[in-house]
Amino acid sequence: MKTRFAIPVIILCIATTLVACGSMGSKANVDLKEYKNEVFGYSFQYPATCTFGPMPKGCKGSPPEERPQECLCFLDTENPRQVFMQAFLGAPEQGLSLATFSISSYDSPAYSIPEGVELASQLKEYFSEFYDDIPDEPNAEISGLPAMELHYSGSPMGTSSREIYFIKNGRLVQISMLGVEVEENLALYEQILSSFSFDE
Repeated sequence: MKTRFAIPVIILCIATTLVACGSMGSKANVDLKEYKNEVFGYSFQYPATCTFGPMPKGCKGSPPEERPQECLCFLDTENPRQVFMQAFLGAPEQGLSLATFSISSYDSPAYSIPEGVELASQLKEYFSEFYDDIPDEPNAEISGLPAMELHYSGSPMGTSSREIYFIKNGRLVQISMLGVEVEENLALYEQILSSFSFDE
């Protein structure tokens, strides 16, 4: 990836299934809830310990390690086109890491996908200036749909990322995961991907 781009998107930064009362726990011990996006017809599971709504006021006034549980994970769904969730993972005494997972739906006419257009050619048309390594064929799958997975290893100016693109109902959809070099983050992302689905 040459650089990161700013395009209006639905952003959803997902918390981890490993966060429980501010510390890591096992998947088996974490209660999950389901979020459904009625506008775009997708759903996913998230930890029940996450605050449902915007980040509570005052959360940014102290380091993550000193914040109460409601400040460590939240899911803001007030705007279905900008659903946002984030979580700080790990044990406070070892330092917490920030995990984000975003789902972006490009629903403007400029990003509508004509029927029969291949994903690879569409990505190259839209994003060739941002990515150096767009494959010629889908190399992943999400909720049964062919997808394109791209990786960015990170730099001093930006964190590592994993991007997955696919087409749903004539729209280009992007899933973006940041800080993918962190083990706890990877466990989160795999859990979210495995629970992510579209309504039929």
